[in-house]
Amino acid sequence: MRSNILQLGLISVLFLGILPFGFAPAKAQTTSITGRLSKYSPVKAPFLTPGSRGQPVRDVQAVLQSLGFYKGAIDGIYGPKTASAVAVFQQSQRLVGDGRVGALTWQALRTPVRRRF
Repeated sequence: MRSNILQLGLISVLFLGILPFGFAPAKAQTTSITGRLSKYSPVKAPFLTPGSRGQPVRDVQAVLQSLGFYKGAIDGIYGPKTASAVAVFQQSQRLVGDGRVGALTWQALRTPVRRRF
């Protein structure tokens, strides 16, 4: 009887171990964060520089925060902290780290590539 229960338990563990549900939350969170930028076409998205304000800035701040680059308030004001976070993000994506969000940076924010240095 014990061996049957043990075998059933092992089979259950193996079966549950191959189901993809364990990875869904992390992927969904990443998709929802970068999905926040899906309304911005990299070609037609606003060019953001220090002094810019509004929803596009809030969206960039939120994505940078979720990726671990931005630690400030999500206030929609493109200040020094946002510019610095953008520059570090750009460098991590092998872009020119000028701290401004243009077409290439919009594209990188929409689909960030994880790189190791």
